[in-house]
Amino acid sequence: MWKMWTALGVLSALLAGCNLSQVCTGPTCPVAHWPLNESPGATTVADTVLNPILNTGLPKPGAVQSFPTLGGPGSVPGHTGGALYFPGNGDSYVEVPSTPDLTPTRFILSAWVAPVQCGAGAYYPVVDKWDPNTGKGYALYLEGVGPGQVRPVVRLNSATFTGTTTFVADYNPIANTGTWTEVRVRVDGTLGAFFVNGNPAGTFTAPTGLGNTIPLWMGAMHQAPSGMYHCEIALDEVRLDEIPPGFSGQ
Repeated sequence: MWKMWTALGVLSALLAGCNLSQVCTGPTCPVAHWPLNESPGATTVADTVLNPILNTGLPKPGAVQSFPTLGGPGSVPGHTGGALYFPGNGDSYVEVPSTPDLTPTRFILSAWVAPVQCGAGAYYPVVDKWDPNTGKGYALYLEGVGPGQVRPVVRLNSATFTGTTTFVADYNPIANTGTWTEVRVRVDGTLGAFFVNGNPAGTFTAPTGLGNTIPLWMGAMHQAPSGMYHCEIALDEVRLDEIPPGFSGQ
């Protein structure tokens, strides 16, 4: 009997150590969480949520760099721990291979963002899983609306929606100064909403059927918004959460 219970205890410990995905009872269920704490030299970008797999990212075009060294994304201090800074004109980013769980029917996409000051007409990539060839998917980015001010924008299939709240763009990666802001978009079927630092920042009617097979990018976009120019941004604590059917509309 002692041996049997010992074996069961060992098995339980091994299973616990595997961090198996758990049944989620809501109101939101983690799908992916990229803390972006990678150090210089890292060749992968960790996802901490095993549900049902780890959506591990790859820094492009090469390993994470020690800012201001150019190449892959730059490792910088973040809102929580480390963060990644995306210099250049959009050729530095994180790529996550496409999986079905990255396009849930009802979801919340959030990130802590630190945009530099560029001005009106600039766009700052956050997360992009929008396919230019099919016009399907989603993309979250910031739009410069004036000196030192930006607002959140989401592209869903062929529609684009803009948040009503502006916030500061004053990040300086060299001096490590500036403002971190949490941006969140909730897509609950056709019910869409923006939040900035947890406060409501506009609503919209969302299209459905966002699925595609294109990789998810952080820090760059598969296709730039028409008539806009790229600006640099640091990202931290990027999350994708699913809204279970029983909590839809809440």
